[in-house]
Amino acid sequence: MLWAALALLAAPVWAEDMLRLHHAELIPRGDQLLLAGGYSIRLSPTLEEALHKGVTMTFVQIFEADRPRDYWFAEDIAVQRRALRLSYNALLRQYQLQHGVSLKSLDTLADALAALGDFADWPVIERKALSRKYLYQARVRMYLDTSQLPKPLQLNAFASERWEMDSGWREWSFKP
Repeated sequence: MLWAALALLAAPVWAEDMLRLHHAELIPRGDQLLLAGGYSIRLSPTLEEALHKGVTMTFVQIFEADRPRDYWFAEDIAVQRRALRLSYNALLRQYQLQHGVSLKSLDTLADALAALGDFADWPVIERKALSRKYLYQARVRMYLDTSQLPKPLQLNAFASERWEMDSGWREWSFKP
């Protein structure tokens, strides 16, 4: 059985309110470990207005796992990242969430944000990369990639905290 205790690190109150990890757990399935859980997401009025005006927002989720060592740097076990694009289609009055070639249409902003924050049983580690005798560290992070915004907005995003969304790293230990 896989045990995971989530140790949430302190984050600024405003950032934590907008992008908060509510649950993260590694679940064994077949020859992989899947990341289950996700983030609660709330957009600032600036981001919500931009979304409704047609700006596509790219969010990045990152998962890392390593094995700490006393005598050397930690051994990397897995580094996974995925980009999720959220947009609003004004003609259809639907939100669209794109991950790779998959496109999902959702009727409400609440549904779109829930789907955006969900890990959806993301395969992150092959079980053969782990040994039962070691304790491992896992980390997750999610942020709005402002470098993917349209060029005129990138400067505004760089200069203003209203565009900043970053959960920061959240760590926990696990043993397979």
